[in-house]
This record gives sequence, structure tokens and C-alpha cells, in this order.
Amino acid sequence: MPQPYERDEFDEIAAEGGPVGVHRAPRPWWTRVLPPLLAFIIAGAVAFGIATLLWNRDIVGGGDPAPTPTVTVTPTDEPSGAPTASAQPPAESEAPEPSPAPSETEEPEPVILFDAQVHVRNGAGIQGLAGEQQAVLVDAGYTNTEANNISSSLIPDDANVVIYSEERLADTAADVAERLGIDQVEMDDTPGGAEIEVLLASEPGA
Repeated sequence: MPQPYERDEFDEIAAEGGPVGVHRAPRPWWTRVLPPLLAFIIAGAVAFGIATLLWNRDIVGGGDPAPTPTVTVTPTDEPSGAPTASAQPPAESEAPEPSPAPSETEEPEPVILFDAQVHVRNGAGIQGLAGEQQAVLVDAGYTNTEANNISSSLIPDDANVVIYSEERLADTAADVAERLGIDQVEMDDTPGGAEIEVLLASEPGA
């Protein structure tokens, strides 16, 4: 005779019907679909969030890489052990050629007018003195000469002098004075009206 037991939870399940034994009750269909669906939704949301974050970072930052900080190195005053190229002496440059010394301004050739009117006037009282000086000028090439006398009172400073009336006769008067050995040459009105007059107060060269 079986021994009676108190009614327990298993007796309640058996009374409800259905499979009896170690089999579990069947699960609803949505319990199998819900976990992968939730995993797919969560993974999509995470991916969308990451993509949105990266997209906003590119827009805000302009897509440029972050600037690299620049490090400024200050050179020290200590000389380096190895000589640098700047320590070498500069190459000797060619010395500039000295500029030629300016040549002295050449004086123009004197203009001698051998056909100028030249009068030799004797105021020294020496016979034939004017003729002798006239012959010297004729031998030099002068073609328009004359010899005559003059009062010694008309000779300035009582000294031999060659007087010419115009500036254009300056070279000619200087040549006449040089040939006759007379030092004094002046531009002034001539006593007798000739272009050039040689006034003799004494014998030239005496």
C-alpha cells in the first residue's frame, strides 16, 4: 500500500495538464526574436552615434589636422668647437685699378697775326734803333711793319713796352715782345694809332 504524501507544487502542475516529467513548458515566439532584434538596434544606435560625433568634429575642426606646436631653440653664446664657414677670412678682392690722373688742360695754340700793323717807335735817342728792331720782326715773318721816332714823354714809366689796341692782338703783341726782348706788354690806346706799337725808351736787352 502506497504511503500517502502531502500535496506539493508538482501535484498542482500535474493537475493543470500538459506534459509531465522533466520537459519545460514551451516559451513564447517573441522571446526568441527579441534578443537579436535588441542587439541589432543597440549596435545601430551606437554606430550612428559614433558617425555623428566624427562628422561634427570634421565640421567644427574644418578637417585640418591639429597644429603641431613649434619649439623655438635659442642659440647659446658659447662658441662651438668646430670652426664655421663664416670664420674663414674673405677672399681677397681684386684691387680697383687706379683711375688715370686728369691730364692738364692744354692751352690753345697762340694766334699770331703776321699781317698785323706793327710800328716800332724810337724814344731812346739812339740812331737807327727803331730800324734794327723792325728788321728783327721782318725776319720773323711780320709783313706790315714801320719804324719811326716818338717823344720819350709819351712812353709810360720811361720803360720799353709793347702796346696793343684789341684783345684779338694779345698773342701777336706777346710774340713781338718776346722776339725783341721786352718784358712789359699792355692793352691800351696806342699813341700813334697803329694796331701794335713798340715804344723804345732804351735799347732792348742792354
